[in-house]
Amino acid sequence: MSWTVSAQQIPVSTLFVENPFAYNPAVAGSSKSFQICMDNRLQWLGIENAPVTNQLSAFGPHKLRNIGYGGNIISDQTGPVSTLKINGAFATNFAVNRDIRASFGLYLGLLQYRADGTQFEFYDNYEDLYAPRTVMSSLQPDAGAGVYVYHYDWYIGFSAQQLFNNNLKLTSSNEDSKRNRLKTHFYGLAGYRFMDVNKHWIIEPSLLIRKVAALPFQMDVSGRVIYNQQFWGGLSARNTFASFDDLSLILGYIHQRKISVSLAYDFTFSKVRSYTAGTVELMLGYTFDSIRKGR
Repeated sequence: MSWTVSAQQIPVSTLFVENPFAYNPAVAGSSKSFQICMDNRLQWLGIENAPVTNQLSAFGPHKLRNIGYGGNIISDQTGPVSTLKINGAFATNFAVNRDIRASFGLYLGLLQYRADGTQFEFYDNYEDLYAPRTVMSSLQPDAGAGVYVYHYDWYIGFSAQQLFNNNLKLTSSNEDSKRNRLKTHFYGLAGYRFMDVNKHWIIEPSLLIRKVAALPFQMDVSGRVIYNQQFWGGLSARNTFASFDDLSLILGYIHQRKISVSLAYDFTFSKVRSYTAGTVELMLGYTFDSIRKGR
């Protein structure tokens, strides 16, 4: 008997609104300051060898030109299987009209996929041709692209990652490369800032839509309330059009508009909820002084 399991290859983040550059390289061209974000996500607490994702992002503008640049380092570990990504991004932006600007971005980098076959457990010492008991590794080029349109009050962007659809050659089998292909991931990101509630409060709903081949559309719907540009809190929900998976509590603190601390706790509603205490994500950020005038 056999079963087929489908899942995304790129890890998700509940705090996507705090670091949209992780999904769209065009965001690098939209800011006036350099920013650094460090994200740590511990998924499915209580389950052995559950996914652990760490990410470091840095991005910002050129002082004189309407361009931006940055990079990401992403490490994702699930038991014996791990992925390491390193990429650099470049973006350029221009004015659509007096209030709206658009940015186009591209990233290029390397991806290493590694599987430690010595940690695999087989029933009755069964040997699997596609999972030998050795350390298997594949290093491949990686690329992504995106567009980002933004206003004082709103933003919307579209992007794609893993454009090359590389084959991961992990064993000596000629058929192996056909079974381990990277798939392109598509993202749509949008948000609106209601800044006219009063001078102290801002309400910001946001949406992240993800699509991968062979999977249904997935959505993260988030809403937060920001007080005095310093404290914020809200809720985020993750679901497909057929199921409701997670509800998350999100909180944050911003010190003098420079140092930020964000925390998310995911309550799981899928069948795995019987075995886990939930998911925790922590993000730390720092925003440097503005180096570019205007927008």
